[in-house]
Formats: sequence, structure tokens, C-alpha cells
Amino acid sequence: MTKNKIESTSYKIMDMPDEDKPREKLAKLGVDYLSNAELLALIIKTGIKSENAIQLSQRILNMGNLDIDTERKKAVGLEFLRTVELDDLVQIKGIGQAKASQIIAVVELAKRLASASTFNRIVLNKTGILPKILMEEMRALKQEEFRVAILNTKKEMLHLQRISIGSLNMTIAFPREVFRTAIKKNAHSIILIHNHPSGDPKPSVEDINLTKRLRESGNILGIEVIDHIIIGDGEYCSFKEEGLI
Repeated sequence: MTKNKIESTSYKIMDMPDEDKPREKLAKLGVDYLSNAELLALIIKTGIKSENAIQLSQRILNMGNLDIDTERKKAVGLEFLRTVELDDLVQIKGIGQAKASQIIAVVELAKRLASASTFNRIVLNKTGILPKILMEEMRALKQEEFRVAILNTKKEMLHLQRISIGSLNMTIAFPREVFRTAIKKNAHSIILIHNHPSGDPKPSVEDINLTKRLRESGNILGIEVIDHIIIGDGEYCSFKEEGLI
């Protein structure tokens, strides 16, 4: 009886020594001393009968994800969290709607914080700067997203605006949507950005025609389209570098 009782309670964080409990460790040593699993455990707070919150968090971090081609892609740890969706999380044993929503919310906040610091008046005076910043995020997107980087006269990025989300192989961007924020932000010029979930950044005929139409609209408004960047899987295509602009 005593042995069974010990086994049934050994998974609880409350039974761990204080120096091993995530909350106490954070307060005493600081957040840098917590593992990814311990940080995630503080978010989800509770585990299940067979696992405490730390063990459940580690299982989540060890999980893989399926890519858009339905081939098994090993995306573990923080990479899994960065790409995971709500529907994926709720299928995990021990993760219901509430915990899944908490995880998604924290991941999204982390992305926005990273964007806020990264895009703090960064100067886009070289073509490769923007693709380098956006590559890890946009290469994992399962649908095409169209974004616009808004620049001032010094080529400092004032704002990065998501314009639209499309399908697996197509996104639609209307001139009025593209230039609405640019006008509000007093943009001097803009850079168009979208991703190809296929991983191949080669521009399609539709991409080329869209770019031409948006450049013509920009010329009328006095806002120059200085480049269109397509993000692939670890590589990119710049219309400016390719002589398409």
C-alpha cells in the first residue's frame, strides 16, 4: 500500500524538493536557470495522472510535426511550438482547449515581441537583410502570406504589415490593401514580401504580373515599390536582384 501511494504521488510537482520546482527555482535563481520544459510547465500549470506538468511539457517539446507535403518532418523543441497549431495541441493527451490556447497565446506573444525588437527602425539598405529576418518564420507557413515592409526616406523600416493569407499556392493582394497602411504611415517606399509553401521561391507568372500592377499603382501614389521578395525553404528570390524590377 505504501509503495503504491508513493508511485501515485511521485509525479506531482508539489512533492518535488523546492529547489527543483520551476516557480521556486525562477524566484531564487532567475528565469535563465529554467529549461524549456520547466518554462512551458509554468504556462500549462498542471499535468495529468501519469505525468506532472514538467513531464507533460517535455513530451510536447519532443513531439514531431507534419509538413504541408504530409511527409514526416522532425520539428521538435521550440521549433515544434513555433509551428504548432491549436488543433494539433488539443489532440495531445493531457492538453485540452484551455492549455492549448495558453500555449498558442504565449508563442504568438513571443513572435510579436521578437518582431517589435527586430523591426525597430532597421535599415534595409541591402537586399538580404529582410529575407534573413523573416526566413525562419515564413519558411514554415503552410499558406501563402503577403506582407509589406513600409520604409521612410532613410530606408528604415517603419512597419511590417500582413496584407492577406491565401491558399497553399496562391495569395491575393489588392492595391488598395497594399497601399492603405503605407499611406497612413507616410511611406516613402515599400518592399513586397510573400512566401511559397512549396519551398521554391521562383516567381510565378502571377507573381510577376502582380508586382507590375502594384508598381504602377505605387507610381501613381508616389510610393515606390523597390523590391518584391519571395521566401522559400531556406532560400529567397529578390525581384531587384533578378532584374525583374
